[in-house]
Amino acid sequence: MATAARAPLNLSGILVVVPPERIQECAADLSTLPGVEVHHTDPATGRLIVVQEADDVAAEMAGLTAIKARPHVRMAEMVYHYFATEGEEP
Repeated sequence: MATAARAPLNLSGILVVVPPERIQECAADLSTLPGVEVHHTDPATGRLIVVQEADDVAAEMAGLTAIKARPHVRMAEMVYHYFATEGEEP
């Protein structure tokens, strides 16, 4: 049985730093961005771990730029990148 080809996949792990008192508000805001999922928050330090899924590198970088532009974001940096081509398992 043939399996359907899967489009290339770009996954990014992004560390985001916000004011600790705004962490829940910022987590909710980041979750509204396409392809973005907040996986961990640390209210004591204002750090969030975000995973972003994008179709290609250009979309991945556009997503990171969008995260950096969100209100109250002090810093956002890609700390992990994974790329899978068609047929590869993540």
